[in-house]
Amino acid sequence: MASVRPWEDSALQAEGVDAVVQITRRFPVPREEVFSAWTEPELFRQWFTPPDGISPSAELDVRPGGMYRITMKPRGLPGPTYVVGTYLEVLPPERLVYTFGWELPPREDLWRYEDLRDLEDLDRRLEDVENVNSRVTVQFHDLGDSTEVSVTHERLATQNLRAFHLWGWQNSLDKLADVL
Repeated sequence: MASVRPWEDSALQAEGVDAVVQITRRFPVPREEVFSAWTEPELFRQWFTPPDGISPSAELDVRPGGMYRITMKPRGLPGPTYVVGTYLEVLPPERLVYTFGWELPPREDLWRYEDLRDLEDLDRRLEDVENVNSRVTVQFHDLGDSTEVSVTHERLATQNLRAFHLWGWQNSLDKLADVL
């Protein structure tokens, strides 16, 4: 039997019942500085990382119709995974809207890892992630001496996907606070 993943925690699963993932954080820096952390590749890769790994590269073409590709190397998985998408709206320093999807290592590579050998469980865990074509809206609210960032992640089809992405956003925004 596979171990329970952090996003399978009952509290996160309960929050994942809502059709949309929403998370808001306040950062004690100007809005332009926070917006830059989302749009400059070197800054972005420092905080948008797996909780137990690294993001060695972030290719960001931050303009409507521009694409992005973030390389992520979670510990314990073969090769990289990628977060990919297209910017739909870019309104500096107020708003970003973009599609959000995943490219994962081949299943045969994943099967080599001990805790992923239950193929039925692996298929269940990966099927929804591989088919994610969701949308993220990030709003940057100027509060004078600080900035409120509001992330809305839509089009996540299952409760488990919503919990997984909520967990991911919580961890990423924690790291963003450290970068800022």
